[in-house]
Amino acid sequence: MSSSVYLAVPVMVVLSILQSAFLTRFPMFGMVPQLPLLVALAWGLLHGINEGVMWAFWAGIALDLFSAGPMGASALAFIGGVAVATWVEQALPPNRIFLPPLLAAVATFISLFLYMLLLRVLGRAIPVQSFLDSLPLLMLHGGLILPIIWMAGGLERLVTVRGSRIR
Repeated sequence: MSSSVYLAVPVMVVLSILQSAFLTRFPMFGMVPQLPLLVALAWGLLHGINEGVMWAFWAGIALDLFSAGPMGASALAFIGGVAVATWVEQALPPNRIFLPPLLAAVATFISLFLYMLLLRVLGRAIPVQSFLDSLPLLMLHGGLILPIIWMAGGLERLVTVRGSRIR
C-alpha cells in the first residue's frame, strides 16, 4: 500500500465536508463541482493509475458518508472515471495544458454515467433527463482541473519529506 493513503483519507474527508456543506449553497454557474473526483483525478494524472484509483476510492467513500445514495456507489463510479482517464492519459503524448481538461470531462462523464447506472440497478428511479442536465458539469470540471492539478502538486511538495544527506 502506498503511503499517500495517509494523505488521501483526510484530504478526501475535508473535501467531502466542504462540498456537502459549503459548495451546495454556493454553486458555480448553477452546478456543484465534485471536488473529491477532481482531486483524485489530478493525483492520478500526477502519479499514475494505481494512485489515482486509490484516491478515487477514498473520495467516493468520503462523499458517500455525506450523501443519501447507497454506500460505495460514488466510490465505484469515481474509480471507473479516474481509471479510464488516467489510462487514456498514459496512451497519449504528454501534455499538461490541453489534455487535463479533456480528461476531466471524460472522467466526469464516466463517473456520472456509472453512478446513475448503479442507482438504476439498485432500484432507484433516476430519469434520463437528470443525466442530461448534469452534462454541463463536464465543462466546469474541465475548467477547474488545471488549478487543482497545480494545487495537488503543491500539496505533494509540502508534505514530501526530503531525505537528509550524511557527510
